Amino acid sequence: MSSQYVTATEPRLPTVHAIDPSRLLHEKIENLTSLVSSLSAAVDDLEQIEIPSIGENFNFYQEVDRFETHLIRSALRLTGGSQVKAARLLKLKATTLNAKIKTLGLLVK
Repeated sequence: MSSQYVTATEPRLPTVHAIDPSRLLHEKIENLTSLVSSLSAAVDDLEQIEIPSIGENFNFYQEVDRFETHLIRSALRLTGGSQVKAARLLKLKATTLNAKIKTLGLLVK
């Protein structure tokens, strides 16, 4: 009969990496900066909304283009200029948004 030796070992705990407080603080500051930027853009958007008066000089298609331009610029501002994310936000395909940006002359130089 062979003898077996059983040794007791402590269970292995997953290694926990030390959290760097300065990195955590830096990430929180970045998140807050992003939030403030988004809120500022939203306030700017609210201040820019103009309701045109319908009269002799009213041009429906110009107003639609103006409104579309406003929506696209707002989405781009909120997404940090990412056309893919802005398209997702506006429920458009990225290629459609890109075509509208070109058509409306909104290309960033």
